[in-house]
Amino acid sequence: MTVARPIVAVIPFGARGTTPRAGAWARQLAARLVERFAADDAVDVRPVFLVALPEAASEAGYLVFGSSPDASLAAEYGRSLGATYALTGIYREDGGSRRLEATLVDVGSGTVRATRSIAIAPGTLATAEPALARWLARAVGANAASASDVPTAANETAYAAMLEGMDEEVTTTLLRQSDQAGADEAIGRALERYLAALTADPEAAPAEERLLVLAAESLERGDIGRQIRALEDLIVIRPRSWRAHYILGKLRAEAGHTSEAIVALEHAHALHPLSDPDLVRLAELYANAGASASAFGHLRRIAPTSAAYGPAQELAAIIALQRGDLEAGRAAFERAVAAGASGWELHASYGAALHARGENVEAIPHYEAALAANGPAIVRLNLARALFETGNRERAAGELDKLLESETSGEIAGQARRLRFGIRHADLEQALESAGRGAVEGDATRFAEARSAFDSALAAEPDLWEAHFGLGLLARHRGDAQTALASFARVLELWPEHPDALHELGVALLMANDVDQAVGALERAAALRPAEPAYLADAGFAQMRAGDLAAARERLEHASALDADDPITRAYLQELDRVQATVGKGT
Repeated sequence: MTVARPIVAVIPFGARGTTPRAGAWARQLAARLVERFAADDAVDVRPVFLVALPEAASEAGYLVFGSSPDASLAAEYGRSLGATYALTGIYREDGGSRRLEATLVDVGSGTVRATRSIAIAPGTLATAEPALARWLARAVGANAASASDVPTAANETAYAAMLEGMDEEVTTTLLRQSDQAGADEAIGRALERYLAALTADPEAAPAEERLLVLAAESLERGDIGRQIRALEDLIVIRPRSWRAHYILGKLRAEAGHTSEAIVALEHAHALHPLSDPDLVRLAELYANAGASASAFGHLRRIAPTSAAYGPAQELAAIIALQRGDLEAGRAAFERAVAAGASGWELHASYGAALHARGENVEAIPHYEAALAANGPAIVRLNLARALFETGNRERAAGELDKLLESETSGEIAGQARRLRFGIRHADLEQALESAGRGAVEGDATRFAEARSAFDSALAAEPDLWEAHFGLGLLARHRGDAQTALASFARVLELWPEHPDALHELGVALLMANDVDQAVGALERAAALRPAEPAYLADAGFAQMRAGDLAAARERLEHASALDADDPITRAYLQELDRVQATVGKGT
């Protein structure tokens, strides 16, 4: 005869105590008991979540964190889970003594089946969990493996910190829909408590597990900064935790810290061999860092029998093609296709390699295949270029029309408009090129001709950013700050974050004495073009105008290091020296 496995519903324990975290300890000790029996075949232990949801938006809702219901109510909670028994408990602190009082209720009859009071001596909080588990197993008549004497943590400091971290996770869950900032703060506290637990006991596996789960979940939420720091701290405590290195690598890659991600994933790989898909990802990171030899080294380890072989060969083909090694790329391309890999990146890279060699007819079908595989707008732009270069001007223009139906701003849209403009208005494009050179060089004798060329170009293509940019330069040269501002602002509508437009906007803002806005524009332009000394110098001059002399000095000295002979940078530095000397005399 088969005896049914007893089912125990555990109600979050209440607390009566003086310790500020007594309630958290009580609630989460009950949660730990459930986790302790999670893989036990002898007893099915289930958590009870006591939640009262509002019937209407105006009514209050309550979550009972911990409680001590009477036998009848406890039986109702147990019945809702299909349980045989319900377990309630109270953690008490009284007169310097501590104890946990547990009550087991028979759900069928609604009567008390057994009770137990577990004394908790100073420093022994961690032993309450295994003691409670042993008693519960005996009380329900089960020979449970989870009822061992092994505590979850080696000492009370670690165990208490782990319980507090678990409670902060509950707080995070409660606040996430209504108070995201509060939820984020609770996550930070949870990470801090788990690290405190591991500092007190590096072998506290459940604390490490919870920290790793929080870090992994942050990949979906996008809140990864604090988790990266927590994992770095965890690795100091547990340097051989391969999962800590692994998740840290994933988070660093998500944050764009490619080199640091590679280091973390290589550490993980040394401690525990990565899966083939993870090796492909690691190879991709190496490729992005310009270390193609290391990328190929990992890709070669993936056998043809692996499910990741196709993606590995696809990546190998892309890397080879981007390096200009068409023969190696072609061989890897064929292996990837034979293995069933045919993503848009593969066809787009092969098409681009052929295109770069002037083999435009051969490139076109690969661009088309990439588009059929949902390739992005850049693929259609490259297809249009290849078509144009083979003489198929009308179809090229048609592809650009399709592109611009979905891409209305940004670099790709700007390049598409310029190419379409050149296809359909070749004469105007030549005039635009000449006018652009005149505007950049500042040749006043050509300004009227340039203005006419820009106006004609905009009459044919109103969203041609180059023409608006040229008009802005002409306005700046003649001292018309407001017209220049309007022109550069229009360029930034068409191509947000365009470095040259941001720079020229900043210069025009300085002309208009709008220093604060000028600083923002010029700083952003310098950040987008960090190797351009003129941009750094102008950002430094704007900071000097704004009164931040330390920031001005840093930008100008950096610009001078890039180009020591630039006369404008030298003039700015001389002016800064004069201003600082004047300020020094004033103090």
